[in-house]
Amino acid sequence: MGRKRRGHPDIEDVLTRPWCYYCERDFEDLKLLISHQKAKHFKCDRCGRRLNTAGGLSVHMNQVHKEALTLVENALPNRQNLDVEIFGMEGIPQDALDQHRNRIIQNFYQAQEDRRLATGNPLPGQAMKRKKITYETEDEILKRLAEFRATRKNAPAGGAMEGVVSTNPQPTNYPQNPPFQQSQTNFNQPGFPGQPAFGYSADSLPARPSSGTPTAANLPQRPGQPGAAGGGDDIDQLIRMAEAGIKPGKKDEDDATAEKKAKKDKDKKGRMVYDDTDTSPEERMAALRRYAFSLGA
Repeated sequence: MGRKRRGHPDIEDVLTRPWCYYCERDFEDLKLLISHQKAKHFKCDRCGRRLNTAGGLSVHMNQVHKEALTLVENALPNRQNLDVEIFGMEGIPQDALDQHRNRIIQNFYQAQEDRRLATGNPLPGQAMKRKKITYETEDEILKRLAEFRATRKNAPAGGAMEGVVSTNPQPTNYPQNPPFQQSQTNFNQPGFPGQPAFGYSADSLPARPSSGTPTAANLPQRPGQPGAAGGGDDIDQLIRMAEAGIKPGKKDEDDATAEKKAKKDKDKKGRMVYDDTDTSPEERMAALRRYAFSLGA
């Protein structure tokens, strides 16, 4: 089982990948590189035959097609020379190896920096800088508590303490409600000694408005027979009939229908049983005197 590919390989994995000398393209393994060179750089454009090296292609063109190969097809401008014999990764000059290595390293770290700026994530191997957590000692906490109590004690009455935000500020563009005038009336009843607890007397309270709830005298009279004792019962009966789906004009018909239905259900429940297994009902009926046949008649 091969090694699992990672989304962002490290620099060692990138440098060990095989690459093509003619076009600077890298591949997963050496077999893919050789297949690429035979298909792109060492292929005869006359018959389509694929050779292993540029020298082999040159010999094939000279002997078979009587033509001279002057350069390597699909190669970079400075890599088209036939003097260098390349097969896979073999035969690559040292200066080309160094240039490829420097280019790979530069592109790798540039891509990492671009990705870091785009995502905000740190580079591989670098931990994110965490904010240092500070802890207060017991003496520092007691010192801050003493300062807070001193500030609260020296704060002016009715004013907010410095550094403390009021949770219920008064709006500046609205006048404040006037305070209640304290009454001098004393209540002699139990539970109200001295002055009132709320600062005003019962005489100064406004009268409670009417709730508007209708009384029995103000309610409209129920429809039906006015003044009759059974008027309410008739209306209740009509309401129950309406809920049951019975129309008032068809009460007798509904009663008759209900009676027939009850009788039919009762008849369905009855069952006749004939327990004589020797004589049929027809034979027993023929034996009756009323059905007897007489020759004299």
